[in-house]
Amino acid sequence: MWRSLASNIGASSLAVALLGLAACSTTFTSQPCAVDTDCGNTHVCELREGAPVCVAPEEAPLIIGESAPQSGVNQALGLGMKNGILLAFNEQNAKGGIRGRQLQLDFLDDEYDPLNAEMNAMKLVDAQATTEAPKCINTATPVSNGATPPVLVPVSTTAINRGPNGVLAMLGNVGTPTSIRAAPVAIESGTLFFGAFTGSQTLLRDQSSGDCAKYIFNVRASYYEEANATLSYFVKNNMEPDYRNMISFDQNDTFGQAGYTGLTMAYAALQGAVAIPASVPDPANPIQRVRYTRNNPSTVAPAVLAAENYVIQRLQATSGPLTIGIQMTDVYGAGSEFITSLRKWQFDGQNDPGQGSGSLATDKATRVKFLFSNVSFVGPNSLSTSLVAAGTIPNTSPAMSYTQDVIVSNVVPNYQGDQSAVVVQYNALIAATTGAAADFTSLEGYISGRIFVGGLLAHKGPFTPESLIDTFNNLPDLQLGIGATVGFSADNHQYSNTVWGTRLEANGTFSNVYVYTNGGTIQFF
Repeated sequence: MWRSLASNIGASSLAVALLGLAACSTTFTSQPCAVDTDCGNTHVCELREGAPVCVAPEEAPLIIGESAPQSGVNQALGLGMKNGILLAFNEQNAKGGIRGRQLQLDFLDDEYDPLNAEMNAMKLVDAQATTEAPKCINTATPVSNGATPPVLVPVSTTAINRGPNGVLAMLGNVGTPTSIRAAPVAIESGTLFFGAFTGSQTLLRDQSSGDCAKYIFNVRASYYEEANATLSYFVKNNMEPDYRNMISFDQNDTFGQAGYTGLTMAYAALQGAVAIPASVPDPANPIQRVRYTRNNPSTVAPAVLAAENYVIQRLQATSGPLTIGIQMTDVYGAGSEFITSLRKWQFDGQNDPGQGSGSLATDKATRVKFLFSNVSFVGPNSLSTSLVAAGTIPNTSPAMSYTQDVIVSNVVPNYQGDQSAVVVQYNALIAATTGAAADFTSLEGYISGRIFVGGLLAHKGPFTPESLIDTFNNLPDLQLGIGATVGFSADNHQYSNTVWGTRLEANGTFSNVYVYTNGGTIQFF
């Protein structure tokens, strides 16, 4: 500024001007405040050097962080969450932001890699290293670093402080293995970890972080609730409620384990304590389990072969129709390959090696009915696109689509026709946004963003992670229309408990199968 001024006046004039300015200057003291209304209509209340003072809103943007995949084989999940959050932020910014403060999203690509997610979290909270003991009880607890097989490594053996450039919150992080490395960074530094795109119990819902759990706010239903809904769907569709009639296709990491644990818990709740006999071959994995490795498509084929061999065993051990329920804790690429490969095998008209010339070829095509239920994380739209593009299953008459009997246990309503307030508004914004397309993942990002914005609007004082906790705990019903029981409290940091079962159709659309609320009944359509 002074360089520009000096170019227009002489050096002597500049000296006079500076002397005059010094002669009439007074010490400026910022007006203290407690809440925004103390600052009138043109300023807001924010912390400066630890003290709440009135500042211009343009000097106080609210910067929110997100770590998610924007590249790699699972990039559609990260991009979907990011786009949904930005839709909510842009909507509010167009209305004036948060009493003049603009919302900004600082997004970092982690490629769905746990160690990248941890590194991104460190950057976003502006992590300051210390030599003190950790504040949170699980910060130094060894957890999976994402390798296969897992290597257990603590996130930090010392306390992590949030730096002066740390984000207010991390919002919409994608994945269980990534959150298990990123969330400890956030909560140890006293940063909110809000609306992660995962239903995992570990760390996010199990209270293992003790008092530091106050920084974690979940929006979606858990994988346990999804598994409960899935099991009810299997039984409704003629699967005999016997653990031997189920298969878990899951990712070989903490994400897959979260889905599998949910399924075994749901089965035990349905059948009671003696649901699975002590003589089961693998007590740790009583329900048949076939697994693939994260970000490694070549590992799906062995999982398919293991599933085929298991189905052969069930055919040989039973007679009559056999309904096999397959819960899939997966991502869209692996899920599509698993379904198409298993379907091709089912109708290939061949007896498998070692099976002789018996009736297996006929039995697997006529006796077996597969029910595929993918958890919400799969990326329903990407899965649908892949299965529809694959066409119809060879040797089926009438021709059967690869989408046949494939559903997703979604944690948001079906955007194709649902009339809840938040879905109607989401569709309107999508229609008004050039190049945007509606999908389940971005809808979840939008809903998480709307709930987060709702908390910001309700907050009256300076914005800090610590002060926002009480605001979210007392957040009133936002009237979004996403379930009968919604909201946070000091004892409940999960906003929604509702699961919407959604069927993939051969034409690429989605239809409603059921709606389930934990603690309530399941309604089939």
